[in-house]
Amino acid sequence: MKGVLCGGEILFDFLSRDIGKGLADSVNFEKRPGGSIFNVAVGLRRLGVPTSFLVKIGMDEFSDGLFKVLKEEGIDTEWVIREKDMKITLAFAAINEAGKPEFRFCRDRAADTMLELKDVEKLRTDDYSIYHFGSISLLEEPSSKTYLEIMERFVKDGKITSFDPNIRPNLIKNREEYIDMVSNIIGKVDIVKMSDDDLEYLTGERDVEEGMKTFETKEEGIFVVTLGERGAVIRFGGKTVHVPAFKVKVEETTGCGDAFMSAIIYKVWKNGGIDPNWDEDDLREILIFSNAVSAIVATRYGAANSMPTLNEVEEFLERNLR
Repeated sequence: MKGVLCGGEILFDFLSRDIGKGLADSVNFEKRPGGSIFNVAVGLRRLGVPTSFLVKIGMDEFSDGLFKVLKEEGIDTEWVIREKDMKITLAFAAINEAGKPEFRFCRDRAADTMLELKDVEKLRTDDYSIYHFGSISLLEEPSSKTYLEIMERFVKDGKITSFDPNIRPNLIKNREEYIDMVSNIIGKVDIVKMSDDDLEYLTGERDVEEGMKTFETKEEGIFVVTLGERGAVIRFGGKTVHVPAFKVKVEETTGCGDAFMSAIIYKVWKNGGIDPNWDEDDLREILIFSNAVSAIVATRYGAANSMPTLNEVEEFLERNLR
């Protein structure tokens, strides 16, 4: 198959090293490249998938740093559009005692929110096999309209589409409009992944399987909900499978969901597409692999930099499935 196009934000995370103190009291921060869609792109590339990135960034030092990271990871930058007088999004995260981050964003008129339709007029869906998008890049115009238009092109041309809302409630201006947008997307794309927290925000349901019933997915669409330390649930072709998480010593969980997302896309890409004949054992194997990728990231500090290689995942599975 051809490669994957990832469209969405790339930013710098400033991660608090003062565990359990919260943003108000944190003093020590470590700068790391991040952003949900960027993390997925790095995860895919390290698993061996040809990956391209679509975003607008600036020409400042922060943007230079992010562009350099894209190049170092071997991610194609043809559609990384650079524009003067633009600034990138900065995210500050405090890690609580359970290793779970809380984010605050500085992104007023940030470059990643300013991607326009005219910027992507020449983008060809035939150059890619899969389009992955979502997260905070859908919360501001004109970028939201642009990324959704690209989704429509891929859907029209029969290409595989992948979506993760990766919800940040403090950035959502109108909850009802946002839920309508997400519901519309879920009905069109081939792969949906969200966390149990995302699902509860969208549906009000704490029961995961009941919450999943709220959405109408494509007949042969993959719908996955991650459950943190409880593993993940996948729904496909009328079948629902739950696989528990691997037990690991958690450093922190930034990027775990994105790692899981990259693993799901990898399995579809490696298979040459979505197989309508996948049975429960096939679905279980997909979740086991994705849980492993996520577990490895949980044992490391940071998001994109923590994504494992395929060899690391295979070694982890060999140790933990005996």
